[in-house]
Amino acid sequence: MPRASIRDALRLRAAVLQVLSGRSQSPSLQSGSVCTWDVFLRTERCALALKSRLVMAGAGVPNVLEAAATRELQRILSARGQLLRIGQLALAHDIPAIVLKGGVAALTSAAPVDLTDVDVLVPSPHREAERLAELLDAEGFRATGPAATAHLAQLIAPNAVQIEVHFAIQDVEVNDAMWQRTRPLDGVPGLSRLGAVDHLWHLLVHTVVTHPYRRGALRDVLLTMEALRDCAPAELRDVERRITAHPLSPHLDGLLAMARELRDGLPVRDRFRREAAANYVLRGPLSWLGFSRFWTSAFLTALFAQLGGVTDRRRELAWAWQPPANPSPWEFADRLERSLPRLGRWCRTGVRVPRLLVARIAAWPVAVAARRLAS
Repeated sequence: MPRASIRDALRLRAAVLQVLSGRSQSPSLQSGSVCTWDVFLRTERCALALKSRLVMAGAGVPNVLEAAATRELQRILSARGQLLRIGQLALAHDIPAIVLKGGVAALTSAAPVDLTDVDVLVPSPHREAERLAELLDAEGFRATGPAATAHLAQLIAPNAVQIEVHFAIQDVEVNDAMWQRTRPLDGVPGLSRLGAVDHLWHLLVHTVVTHPYRRGALRDVLLTMEALRDCAPAELRDVERRITAHPLSPHLDGLLAMARELRDGLPVRDRFRREAAANYVLRGPLSWLGFSRFWTSAFLTALFAQLGGVTDRRRELAWAWQPPANPSPWEFADRLERSLPRLGRWCRTGVRVPRLLVARIAAWPVAVAARRLAS
């Protein structure tokens, strides 16, 4: 089987952007290898939307795209079922619950996007989140992996997307005003959604700040476009003011601009071509690297910080020096931090900083390759 071609994947991305914006009246996507399509679709996660546009235009749908769209639809239907059940539990037990991000589109949009989990926010303190988690445990879900700074351990069940019960939103302040701006989800008793401004802002921050390796992924651009349609002009100006005040404003503004061009049917200028190239390299030629709990996160952070610029690299280094905000996933380090908190924190920082430096060295040639491929 031929290998994935990164340049072909980038050409495919450029063509798909124009198809999704409606600029191509008779779309005919260049036929790449199955491996190239696979790398593209696993990175961009836009198969269902792309298939819909091609069908409406009377164009053929490649088999690999058809299969990916079916998988995405299965996950969306699973998420809908999970959220409807969560709504029933929240209503019966008087737990305020807000659906976040892609879950909103899964329940309300005529063009939902792929999702691998559903995120539900409940009020602080942790006890409310734990109550909902206990109810889901009784439904057959089981916790897996460590808890994070903003949510409990992920909950999984056979043949279902996983659930994250949040008590906070990473990189976004959750306050009383945000809760007051929430709106009920029509037709889904027990569940609410963020107000239009907060929803759009959360999507932008989640993609650009919290998970920089997802910057410009077409799935997230489509989701941002849906949120943009829900904003009135005054609300959009509020979001733009927030962007201007943020240290990563160029990237936030770039994602919003791509979503706006997609919404308006304009030619879409790809602001995240380098990030796409890096992801294609990781899922193609470097797929043998696999996953390591110790190294993968540091490597990805270093790689996309190098592509992002000076501000990203400074934030990355500042994070490495910060005291850890959540318990270590490693049993020995967790025990040490519980018994000797100060020594445990010093040890974790003493590991994180050298790991960052090694990750930067390892990520440098990949960043160089991504820049060259995207140029």
